[in-house]
Amino acid sequence: MSIGKIKEFDVKSGTWSVYVERLDMYFKVNNIDDATKLPTLIAVMGDEAYELLSDLASPKKPADLTYLKVVELLHQHLEPTPSVLAERYRFRQRRQANEENVAMYVAELKKLARYCKFKDNLNENLRDQFVCGLRSEVIRQRLFAEADSVTYTDAVRVATSLEAAERDAAAVDGRGSVGASTFAAAAGPDVSRNTVSRRSSEIVDLRGDLHRMQLGGCTACGDYRHTKMECRFSKYQCSKCKTVGHLRRMCQENGDSVKQRDRAQARKDGGGAGMTRRGARVSVGGYRGASRGTGRSWHARSGAYQPTMHVFETQGEEQAEEVILEEEPIYQMSLSQYRPVQ
Repeated sequence: MSIGKIKEFDVKSGTWSVYVERLDMYFKVNNIDDATKLPTLIAVMGDEAYELLSDLASPKKPADLTYLKVVELLHQHLEPTPSVLAERYRFRQRRQANEENVAMYVAELKKLARYCKFKDNLNENLRDQFVCGLRSEVIRQRLFAEADSVTYTDAVRVATSLEAAERDAAAVDGRGSVGASTFAAAAGPDVSRNTVSRRSSEIVDLRGDLHRMQLGGCTACGDYRHTKMECRFSKYQCSKCKTVGHLRRMCQENGDSVKQRDRAQARKDGGGAGMTRRGARVSVGGYRGASRGTGRSWHARSGAYQPTMHVFETQGEEQAEEVILEEEPIYQMSLSQYRPVQ
């Protein structure tokens, strides 16, 4: 009873050299002599492969050839000798894909190097291309820090360890944070898992702070600590464009000339305090101040900008508008919001 089984050769997708290697092992384990090798090959290769062999051997029949001649004939047709320069070009262009881990990347590099004819320099070329093609910048920088004498085997071992540390750190963190995985890979495989988790939490908190202060903050009043939906001035009417939804300081139609004219008008009216409009008493509150004369006041939160407002009565209804007396302060990020380096 024979050991093993040789399937038919797939002409369209099979690799002839690999098929021949398996066939030789089959001959060896089953003690098949040279005289029986060709008949065995013809018997197991399949109809499509035999048809191709018959065309290549014409006008002779395949049975009239030797086993080695048949192997060479099919090899020249199915696997013609590639250009060394072309194969080396493909080898140099190979980079680690997003879905590949280090082990898969190494296997693909070795496959591409088969026809490059590097000979004695094979390991050196494999090492160089392996390091240059790594997807992770952190792992590559770590390998750059190694001595020049680092071998291909050592480079693969270090990269595999760092990849495992990066994967474990992401699993411990639970969120798969990029910041945590990068920190773990840079620190090496001995990094404390508690430290990784703490750093990751700080990164997430900082991202939340930056998100709340995104792109100038509220488009209604300019405060970076809340959005327009949370702003109490979102329903006020702009004294410039008469549009409801923002204050004059945030109006897109504003310009330097408009601001200067508003300041001049405010000074002409007496600085704001004690003004009258349609018989109603107007009072002007300042920064963190309160209005007087109408019995109403606005109290600003500590550290927040409070726009100057005035109230007047029209046919029994109250309406609030903004009066700009001076250049409003521009918000900047407070130094107290920066986190100390751990």
